[in-house]
Amino acid sequence: MTRIVSILLLVLFVCGSAHAHKASDSFLYWDAANQDSPGRLDIALVDLLGVMVLDSNGDNQVTWGELQDQQGDITEYLASRISMTAGEQNCSMDWRMAGLTQHSDGNYLAMEVKPNCPTESAAGQELHYNLLFTEDPQHRALVMVRKDGNERLTVLSPGQRSLALADNPGLLQTAKTFLWEGMVHLWIGYDHILFLLALMLPAVLKRKNGRWVSVDSMGAAVKEVALVVTAFTLAHSITLVMATLGWVRFDIAWIETIIALSIVAAAANIVWPFLGGRLYLLGFGFGLIHGFGFASVLSDFLVNTGSLAVALASFNIGVELAQLAIVVVFVPLIFLLRHQWIYQRVILPVGITLIACTGMYWVWDRIPLA
Repeated sequence: MTRIVSILLLVLFVCGSAHAHKASDSFLYWDAANQDSPGRLDIALVDLLGVMVLDSNGDNQVTWGELQDQQGDITEYLASRISMTAGEQNCSMDWRMAGLTQHSDGNYLAMEVKPNCPTESAAGQELHYNLLFTEDPQHRALVMVRKDGNERLTVLSPGQRSLALADNPGLLQTAKTFLWEGMVHLWIGYDHILFLLALMLPAVLKRKNGRWVSVDSMGAAVKEVALVVTAFTLAHSITLVMATLGWVRFDIAWIETIIALSIVAAAANIVWPFLGGRLYLLGFGFGLIHGFGFASVLSDFLVNTGSLAVALASFNIGVELAQLAIVVVFVPLIFLLRHQWIYQRVILPVGITLIACTGMYWVWDRIPLA
């Protein structure tokens, strides 16, 4: 029993101490028909600032002139992290700064690249990507390959660092890739995990005459959580589609701030149940906001692609499967602890406090000041 308590407190501590900002993403576009510069990489300026000095005058603003001054260092850095082979031979990579571009979370530097391979044939060409994985294991490269009039979508990550450019795996591979990325997105999304914990912690208890008493059955414990999760699933699906298709756009900084506020609201509702028995409303509202998170990145990437529906559906299913996995594991654990004094007097109040304080810190840290 002590081991279970330690595990629960460790989960709360890890989630509570994480910053939970949006993981870094880059965008790689590859068009085999463009012989002059088939590749373009969009890399966030904030990510570049983490690995080299760009703000030479220290005014906290990175200008195009400062980027041009550092062009040699930038191209050298990219060349050391991104490479290509044709068969067993290495290709040289010619990088060129193409300008600044805007994505949902800020300014990106667009870098065009042309490989010079020993053979002109595209067969056997393989791209190797090792950008930023050391600095941020959560970094992802969203890749779009255009070939023979078709578009292929995939994701490069620490577990998948190479891409055979001649392959055309089809929609099934796209579905598998985005299903997995949806699951990973939730598991590394500490803000969403904290929200789930705020819903699950009181699920094995009920208020009676102003005090907590244990519920009698597992069914009663999971009923309310299941209703909230279902509401979240519906809402998340709606906004994921709306944001990705570009029907609705919001500043990602405000989205993250409101997500943090919803965590505080979920924790406060445990102590002061202002929603009464309608906690599903909080789940639905949170789902609407959270759906804009990763979708705000996908909207820059997936519009007008033939794989859009498959990628969207697969990612959303992945998020929900990961969420269900957390519920299935966590609720039975706290159900076993529901009669113990340490749960009602230590785990529940400490958990509520950690969740609320972390949510308030994230609100303060994320709120746009300009």
